[in-house]
Amino acid sequence: MSHFTNHFGVIADFSDRRVSIFDTDDLTLVQHIPLEADVIDVALTSDCRRAVVTSFNSKTIFQIDLSESPAKVVGSATTATFLEDVQITPDDMFALSVDGSAADQNIVSYSLRKNAFVSTLATSAQAVAISPMCDGLVLTAVSSTNSVRRFMINRCGDLKDTEQQFPAGTNPININFSPNGDFAFVVDFAGFISVLSTVIPDKISLISTIPASSQPQSMAISRNGRHLFVLGSSNVDIFTFDSVSGSLALARSFAHGLQITAFFGVDQIALDPSETRLFISAAGQVAVFTTFGTLLGTVADISGPGGLAICPHKCLY
Repeated sequence: MSHFTNHFGVIADFSDRRVSIFDTDDLTLVQHIPLEADVIDVALTSDCRRAVVTSFNSKTIFQIDLSESPAKVVGSATTATFLEDVQITPDDMFALSVDGSAADQNIVSYSLRKNAFVSTLATSAQAVAISPMCDGLVLTAVSSTNSVRRFMINRCGDLKDTEQQFPAGTNPININFSPNGDFAFVVDFAGFISVLSTVIPDKISLISTIPASSQPQSMAISRNGRHLFVLGSSNVDIFTFDSVSGSLALARSFAHGLQITAFFGVDQIALDPSETRLFISAAGQVAVFTTFGTLLGTVADISGPGGLAICPHKCLY
C-alpha cells in the first residue's frame, strides 16, 4: 500500500544528492531516498505511481516506485549523455532527456518497462517537451540557434529527427506545451516568453512574444491553460493566455526573495492541485506562496535546488 494519503510532491534534492518526497497539504517531509548522485530533474507518470530522476555527472536515470511504502528505486540506467531536463510521454512508457549545457550532445529515450535506453540521436538541445496529445510530437529548445527543433517518437520509443527548426526568441532555456497541445511556451533567458502554434506539427509558427522579469527559467501552467506562472531570478510573473489570439498578457508579478539556480529545462516551480499555491525550489529551501505572492512557509527538511513535480491527485493505492 502507498503511504501517500495526501497530495504529494517529489523533488530532485540537488544539494543533498537525494530524492525527497513531501506532503503538499501540511508541508512536511514524507521520505528521503539517498542516491549519491547529482540528481537534477524529476518527472512523474500520469498516475503518479512512478518517478524518473536524472543525474547530470553520473549520466544516469533512476526509476522510483512511488506506489509502495516506503518508495524505492526499482531501476537505473547509464548513458553517454549528461542528463538534465526530463519529461515522460503521455502513455507513461518512455522518458526523454537532454543535456542542456553542451552543444552536439544527445536526446535520449528511456523505456520505463525495460529499464533501458532504447534510442539516441545526436543534437544540440537545452530543453525538451513532449506533446500531451499522444501524437509523438517532441520539441527541443536550441539556445545556440534561437529556435526549437522538431522530433518524433514512435510507440517503441524510437526517436526521429525531422531536421525542422523554427524561430523562438533569443537564448531559449525552457519549453512546455499547453495542456491541449495546441501551443508551446518557450522561456527565453534574455527575458522573453514566446508562444508557438503547434496545431500543425510540420508548420510550427511563432505567434507572439512578451517581455518577462529578469532571467526567466522555468514555468508552471494551469490545467485549463489560461495561466502561465514564470519563475525568474527575482520575480514570479503570472500571465493570462488567450487561446484565440495566442497572446500572453501580464496579470501580476511578485518578488520571491529566493536564490534561484538556473538549470536548462528544469522546472523549479509547480502548482499544487488546488492551483492556489506555488511551490518553488530554491537554493537551501522549497518555499510555498499563494498565487498572489504571499509567503506561506517552507517544506521541512528539503534543501533544493532541483526540479520538482507535484501529483495532481491523491494516491490511495
